[in-house]
Amino acid sequence: MNIKGLILRELAEGLTEKELASAVGVAEETLVNILADKFPVDSVSWETFSRYFRMDVDVLRTGGSTHSITILNLSDLVRQSKAGLIRKIPLLEWDQMGQLVLSKDFPDIIHASAMIDTIDISGKRTVAVKVQDDSMETMISQGEIIFVDPDSTWESEDYVVVHHPNMHPDTILLRQVKFSENQYMLHPLNRKYQSIPLTQRDKVWGKVVRLTKSL
Repeated sequence: MNIKGLILRELAEGLTEKELASAVGVAEETLVNILADKFPVDSVSWETFSRYFRMDVDVLRTGGSTHSITILNLSDLVRQSKAGLIRKIPLLEWDQMGQLVLSKDFPDIIHASAMIDTIDISGKRTVAVKVQDDSMETMISQGEIIFVDPDSTWESEDYVVVHHPNMHPDTILLRQVKFSENQYMLHPLNRKYQSIPLTQRDKVWGKVVRLTKSL
């Protein structure tokens, strides 16, 4: 049973959302978001739930699903071929990437939905995610896989993944960084979306270092 199922079980036993949030030690809004399938992006919230339910964070996320893949020592999953250095990169959910970026230490164990073979890709902590919307079309399509390095230095014109807490409902954005009039802007390629300023509250989670098609 994953975190949403556990919360529903607690509520079914008579607790209100406010009472449960207080018992866990999180904001009531956090519970409401989880029930709406909007899961926490910060490691602190997951660790708080982990202590309350006395379960591992990864089990809370997946419900112990046998479909998840446990990856050990990601940086060692490489082999040499004639084409170059082949490395397995974990395909993660967007909020998992947030946990990886925000954690102080690189985890030895990660649950991923798949492993992707890549050639000569950089970054010890590089991960793969699927694009969640059409904001970067036609350059980057919804559902396309991108590779993101949280340790790579970004600059103007780069594509980045940003945690933008002011957005609702999507707080995790894929955008191109543009510098204009002494201000970095998060620029979508799809004209139905608007450019927004990159503020001090925003956290750049990583730079896109490769697409499934060339940049």
